[in-house]
Amino acid sequence: MKTLLIDTSDQVLSVAVTDTIILGEININIKRTHSETLMPYISELLKMTNVKKNELEQIVVSNGPGSYTGVRIGVTVAKTLAVALNIPIYTVSSLFVMAASVRGVVAPVIDARRGNVYGAIYELDGESFDTLKEPMYLSFEEFSETVKDTGAIVIGNTDLKQNFEGNVTHVMSRVGNVVNYTDALVEVDAHSVVPEYLRISEAERNWIESTSEK
Repeated sequence: MKTLLIDTSDQVLSVAVTDTIILGEININIKRTHSETLMPYISELLKMTNVKKNELEQIVVSNGPGSYTGVRIGVTVAKTLAVALNIPIYTVSSLFVMAASVRGVVAPVIDARRGNVYGAIYELDGESFDTLKEPMYLSFEEFSETVKDTGAIVIGNTDLKQNFEGNVTHVMSRVGNVVNYTDALVEVDAHSVVPEYLRISEAERNWIESTSEK
């Protein structure tokens, strides 16, 4: 089944086209706005794999957690394409996308700023997986404590060593690897799918703080 996969939840932008196996993939880890690059990369990828847009049969998109703007861009593009092409759309955790590149017990982590992270713990063997800890939002210290006795390898797209107790292995998210784990995908309605932020935005927090002071 020809599938377009999209992950824009962090600085890394990853798009892939699969048909049981990975037909093609573009992974970019540079500081550029995903809104500028996502559609051109999708067009280039379809051209590279000789897959026409109307041949796509489903879309998979990471719906967070991660960058508010990045997640929103990926979800918006995915749902727009799904509606236009009248094909199913599936979501997958951005933390699982990162974990899918590794085998064993792994703890993917994304910097959530203000001394906090988004994290989860999975055990993967290349074909199946177990979720040991669901995606969560907590402090560096709390996550470090959570991971401590699991034997998990902590992995991340960015360098968190200065804030994290222990080593963080750099792993670049590659959304094409999700093709091996269809059980991680959740089918959603294209009209109602929304990002999974796990926390309120800074703008919302500031508004709550300002109104509570009155």
